[in-house]
Amino acid sequence: MDQRLKEKIGLFAANRMVISKEFALDMEISHMAAALLFALQDKEADTERLKEVKKILKSKTSVLSAFRESSEPMVVAGMALSSNPEQYLDDLIWIFDIVKKKHALEENYALLSSMIILDSGRKAGTETIKEKTEAIMKAMSKEHPILTSSEDLPFATLLAMTDRNIDVIISDMEECYTYAKKELKIKADADSIQAIAQIFALSGGNIRSRCDKIADLFDSFKAHKAKFDGGLLFPALASLVDIDMDTDALVEEIIEAADLLKTNKGFGNFSLENKDRLMFAAVLASEVFKADTGVFGSNVNQAIMTNSVISMIIAEEVCMMCVMFMMMSSANNN
Repeated sequence: MDQRLKEKIGLFAANRMVISKEFALDMEISHMAAALLFALQDKEADTERLKEVKKILKSKTSVLSAFRESSEPMVVAGMALSSNPEQYLDDLIWIFDIVKKKHALEENYALLSSMIILDSGRKAGTETIKEKTEAIMKAMSKEHPILTSSEDLPFATLLAMTDRNIDVIISDMEECYTYAKKELKIKADADSIQAIAQIFALSGGNIRSRCDKIADLFDSFKAHKAKFDGGLLFPALASLVDIDMDTDALVEEIIEAADLLKTNKGFGNFSLENKDRLMFAAVLASEVFKADTGVFGSNVNQAIMTNSVISMIIAEEVCMMCVMFMMMSSANNN
């Protein structure tokens, strides 16, 4: 196993231990997302720094705000990684107030979009980015009204920060979607294929050859008995397509990394499914093996990972609400 990837896995696991102590009541998956933000920048999470940042966050936001809900560990991580946590939060709140105007019911995704804008150094262009994001979302909805939802907002924000024409963006997305679904027949759900299409549309290029690489990766994971399921985690495969490395060798590295991750406390089968470990391992492998991280650097990997995590958190919260509703209904009927 590549030594650099082994070190990234170790840093990720160590950061998760530190963060979990500070956010004991939050969902474990959000701790992992925050820990990965540190690992992506080769930084160690520091307990005292986290405590300091949490105090700033609590002094400037209410308990019921999006900043203090399931996304809090990720917001704190972003602040802690900044040279000026208080200014980072002030800027994030300013951007969020603009972005959320049309997404009041989608605050988790609006917050992630706001972090993407800020972390990309694009605060000054927030209004323009928001307008282009809305235009992209509208165009996507026109092509796929059922598929397009709040989950697409962070990737639409990334697309809005490129200098690419919206018509060209949508054309590339449709080429990818149609080719992957109808010709390659990749066995992933339509939402996952649309997410892949959004990521590929960031830079354009030969869309079909990149889709071919996705299909090869998907098949290789399956052949290695480590199926990289569709759904929320599938877009992580897109982070691997530009790595100049034999497909099977890359897949074996990621599987080894996921197995190594499993040996760390909090990453075993009781805490995490293997497909989740594969997602984290894939994102870290992308950081290690990709020669050119592109115009957005680690921000694309950050978006892939945090978007998946937020979707998992929301799905788990909905599941818990359904269970509570059924329990209440059962009690009332008895």
